[in-house]
Amino acid sequence: MRILTRLLIGILFLGLCSGEAWAQKKKGKIILEAPELPPVPDMPDAFPQVLGTQIINPAYKFTKEDGVLEGAKEISKLGSRILKVDMPSPQVFTQLVAMPFTHYLVWYRSNGNWAKEWNAETRRREYNAVYAFTKDLLTRRDTTGKTFFIGHWEGDWYLLPDKNPKGEASPATMAAMIDWLNVRQEAVDDARREVPYTRCRVYTYAEVNLVRDAMKGGKQRMVNAVLPKVNVDFVSYSAYDVQTLPAEEVRATLDYINQQLPARPNLPSRRVFIGECGLSAQACGNDPKVHEMKNREIFTKFLSWRPPLVLYWQFYNNEVVDGKQVGFWLIDDKNKKTPLYDTLHELFVQQEDTAKELRQRNRRLPFFDEMAVFSENWLNQRGH
Repeated sequence: MRILTRLLIGILFLGLCSGEAWAQKKKGKIILEAPELPPVPDMPDAFPQVLGTQIINPAYKFTKEDGVLEGAKEISKLGSRILKVDMPSPQVFTQLVAMPFTHYLVWYRSNGNWAKEWNAETRRREYNAVYAFTKDLLTRRDTTGKTFFIGHWEGDWYLLPDKNPKGEASPATMAAMIDWLNVRQEAVDDARREVPYTRCRVYTYAEVNLVRDAMKGGKQRMVNAVLPKVNVDFVSYSAYDVQTLPAEEVRATLDYINQQLPARPNLPSRRVFIGECGLSAQACGNDPKVHEMKNREIFTKFLSWRPPLVLYWQFYNNEVVDGKQVGFWLIDDKNKKTPLYDTLHELFVQQEDTAKELRQRNRRLPFFDEMAVFSENWLNQRGH
């Protein structure tokens, strides 16, 4: 790992903290006191890279390893310190945590079972599972200094019968989702209060995906019917319904989502990140250069709003239709790196070089806004 990368990680996690976080002072193994860490005015500087990707249900692999583990190793080679996965087996998860990522986004218990049956017993099981998982991360993983986001897949599909975009969610299902998300947050909050920790961070997020239906169509969707009644830390936006619109409309949509969120103490004012975005190879006429250009344009539109994260879907393609790869990828099914891969790799290199120069000149690392502006400008200039 580069010296600069280690410096980035060290400063990153000293600065990233919430009001629920506790510091521990030890003499040997005895905790003497656990005062609250001071809140930070702005969390986004915890994401100096801003742009990243994910590996979920890959349709192919090239080794005998687990596909997610193989993909994660390749994402690390890409230069990314951000990883998003569907919760794998404990054995694979342990190997992922040992890798040099600083931020993990995890679909945890993201199966929609709560929508089928939600009662006192299922509520208890949900709380216990999320509490135990969070407590484990804050204890066994504290020395790693990593940040974990516990969330779920596209929530609007859980609300709508048969995932029909023309359908309407029932009041009972919306009420169950509200309680489901709140009990998950309660479990994380309780674990954060009860475990003395200094470096590891755990947050929740909820993911919306049919935002424009509510914003422009006036329909009852997760963004307007659920978010105002939950207290989640962050919101992920699976942003396919807005990504091809003009930048002004993209920013207005992100503002709309952010306005639905009840305030949470000691978190940044903008708590919406892009959990999924991107066009497939098929959508770009299977032209790798067009694929790179159009996705780069999508990234810059989102970056112009300054979300904490923008995540491309995804590293290895996961969709196969009529025996053909749809092409949501950075490395294709022939193990060939795409031009978009090259763009992201070069961006990560340039980010580190820029941070190193700033540190040498001003004895500090770049703030989030500086890195976000640099990344947006660099991506724009890439096409000229």
